[in-house]
Amino acid sequence: MIAEGLGIKNIVPAYRSPFLQPNDILTGVSFASGGSGLDPMTARIQGVIWVPDQLKDFQAYIAQLNSITGDEERTRSIISNAVYVISAGNNDIAITYFSNPVRNTRYTVFSYTNMMVSWTESFMKELYNMGARKFAVMGTLPLGCLPGASNVLGGVCLEPANAVARLFNRKLATEVNNLNSMLPGSRSIYIDMYSPLLELVKNPLRYGFTSPTRPCCCSPAAPIPCLDASRHVFWDIGHPTQKAYQTIIPPIIQQIQQSFA
Repeated sequence: MIAEGLGIKNIVPAYRSPFLQPNDILTGVSFASGGSGLDPMTARIQGVIWVPDQLKDFQAYIAQLNSITGDEERTRSIISNAVYVISAGNNDIAITYFSNPVRNTRYTVFSYTNMMVSWTESFMKELYNMGARKFAVMGTLPLGCLPGASNVLGGVCLEPANAVARLFNRKLATEVNNLNSMLPGSRSIYIDMYSPLLELVKNPLRYGFTSPTRPCCCSPAAPIPCLDASRHVFWDIGHPTQKAYQTIIPPIIQQIQQSFA
């Protein structure tokens, strides 16, 4: 949706897709792995690609890009002018920290969120050293309002989980701002994902939703997909619907456009 809103292309394909075309390499790909996180344990639990391992893919991508352009200067220009959208942390908090005693008995929420911010900083510095210069870093969602958490209280947001999300987001926003002075020639912005989604949960009718915390699918209360997902803020126990993202994305696209114009 962001790439489409910026007028780049409608779909950003996975870098590991077997159907990847040279033009995909030139105009942007996704290195993300669903369910991954900053914490290596998060990737192991989910059985997906850890964030630092995604950097290795990016390194291979640069080599491919260079072979396509045949011009190192053009390659550097593409890399430095691209916008790097980073979203990590939701699963680290919601799954790894809250569900794993190896983490929640060893670390307080303060020390764990500090580690998460440190991991983010290291990740961005690695990207910077590879030539990246424009970073749009997304904070976490209101994790206590995701159906997997809120359904415990009959649809009421779980405040302790939201409090941890807010704590991490505050620290992340500060660090992202600090990186602007730490990484010469770069521009980093923090994108608030917490407040826009919380607004849909708190005032669903204003935005055309009738089910703010009951998911359309894949939960004990909704084992069969609902007939109209666009009436729901959430698709399943952990993910907003396409309509929810379409509702909150325009200001985010505007923020990116204004920041990197």
